[in-house]
Amino acid sequence: MKLAKAIRKAKRVYICGNGGSAANASHIANDLVACGVKAQALTDVATLSATANDYSYGAAFAVQIRVLAEPGDLVLALSGSGNSPNILQALTAAKEKGAAAWVIVGAYQETAAEKLADHTLKWGKDMQDAEEKQLYLGHKVFRYLKGEKCE
Repeated sequence: MKLAKAIRKAKRVYICGNGGSAANASHIANDLVACGVKAQALTDVATLSATANDYSYGAAFAVQIRVLAEPGDLVLALSGSGNSPNILQALTAAKEKGAAAWVIVGAYQETAAEKLADHTLKWGKDMQDAEEKQLYLGHKVFRYLKGEKCE
């Protein structure tokens, strides 16, 4: 499980997504913390809305990443379409900061995110299936890490 090993190796993990993917980001971050991983979802409503208001919604995750991320961190972007401007800017910001950039996208179309990420996992036949697969993969990572790190 390449993603789980990358997460375990990372200093910190930052996760972002929109809509259902945002809910998955929060859920997965919570599971990672339960395994002792320093993880944070970038989907806090107050931070996200303030950042979107002050900059733009397209920059909402990138601004947070530019402040928080450091070399050795991992940014995990969740996106059904893989083409949302804020996801693309998040991946760009991760690379600027020297963080690993991973994306989980829907497999039903070509995505711009694939071109920006260091690693891409494609899942799902439509938006709903892609979001379901994100959480499925998050739980697989949790189980993998739980077996090695958690009690």
